[in-house]
Amino acid sequence: MKSSVPTLQTTLDVKQVSAHVAQLGYFPLTSDFFTQADFFQKDDAERFIDSFHNLPIDKYMKDNGTYRLRRFATIEYSTSDRALHVFNDRPYYQPTEINSLNGGIVRHFDPMEESIVTDNTFLRGLLQWAFNAVEQLEGPSDWEVSLHQIRILARIDEQGEPAPEGVHRDGVTYIMMMVLARENVLGGESTIYDNDRNPLISTTLQPFDLIFADDNRVMHGVSAILPDAVDGYRDVFVAAFTKKG
Repeated sequence: MKSSVPTLQTTLDVKQVSAHVAQLGYFPLTSDFFTQADFFQKDDAERFIDSFHNLPIDKYMKDNGTYRLRRFATIEYSTSDRALHVFNDRPYYQPTEINSLNGGIVRHFDPMEESIVTDNTFLRGLLQWAFNAVEQLEGPSDWEVSLHQIRILARIDEQGEPAPEGVHRDGVTYIMMMVLARENVLGGESTIYDNDRNPLISTTLQPFDLIFADDNRVMHGVSAILPDAVDGYRDVFVAAFTKKG
């Protein structure tokens, strides 16, 4: 476990984002929003993107698919002291009523690279921005956050499924989904649904595009990706925020 107090802030107006999430239950943000942030440093952003080339295969896919690669970490954060604690050894669990495909078992994913979680300016700035947003929504509070680096492969002999469980929620308080790369792929359309599974918005996220959503008020899904003539992949970073207490 490592502990640190992040000092990075962004000039972006998190109040506006939080207001949209409070009103609609979700808010999509384009890459321009983040590339203007004071934590956006191109070299560190590229290092974060490059770290997706070193993800191992997700060995817990009950559909026997080999199209998903993954790393995982857990962090804890309190708005009272803004201290962020990183845990790379915690397992991941979802009940079957949340994840009908891969839920019901304790999953021990390979940890995110320590240098990425603790030292990457872009990632730490992005997380601090998100914590500022949830503080606007929830006030002073403590959080447990699961971090997921996921690469979905699209191969000539096997399509990739970014959301193999279908339309779902993650059983958390808020969820943030950012695409980092799309290489030689078609498809991968993200859709937000209401709790009756009626579609509210659909968009094909491009690198640095993000959706921030209230996981209790909306559901989400992503269509399959196919190779564009040659094998390709789609990289996404997911942070799932669970309010403690």
